[in-house]
Amino acid sequence: MRKLAQTALAGLVIGLVAAPAGAGTTEEISIVSPSVGFDPATVTSTFGTTFNWTNDDGTISHTTTQDGPLELWSSGILSPGEAFSVTLDAAGIYPYHCDVHPATMQGTIRIPVSIDPASGSEATTFSISIASVRAPDGLAYDVQMRKGKGDWTIYRLEKKARVVRFHPASSGTFSFRARLHDTSSDATSKWSPKASITVS
Repeated sequence: MRKLAQTALAGLVIGLVAAPAGAGTTEEISIVSPSVGFDPATVTSTFGTTFNWTNDDGTISHTTTQDGPLELWSSGILSPGEAFSVTLDAAGIYPYHCDVHPATMQGTIRIPVSIDPASGSEATTFSISIASVRAPDGLAYDVQMRKGKGDWTIYRLEKKARVVRFHPASSGTFSFRARLHDTSSDATSKWSPKASITVS
């Protein structure tokens, strides 16, 4: 794992531990087998969730390793019965794989942004939550916006705050998505699932 992942990334994303983390929401993921993969293969949850993988394959060792270029976590070899946990604090899509069986064992964690309120007028100030913590040194959050079915455009780039505000200048449907950005290497997560608001 890169040095950055052991410093700034560890401070933001991760309690990299060898057992369940316990606080807040926890999602359980079973490491089943090379043919079945991870169960569930795709998990959607909120930022601040702890994801706990347990190797339930009775005879074979596996890993959970986040894909490049971000490479947020790597469990190392997990023998049958061993577990590994990661807490993800930022919106984004985080694909991962088993280093031992990368061709057949792949999974995805999806963390959308959240917006409050869900609707309002042109006088409403909307709060777009993109993370559960302020981004530490070396990391930031990028936010995109689109109106209706238009193109995605940058709304905020390399923000440190976990919440950004939106003051609409017109009515319509507005969608937002975000990603985690390693500003030293320019590596990013994939864009998060979108969240939308209606302005009337």
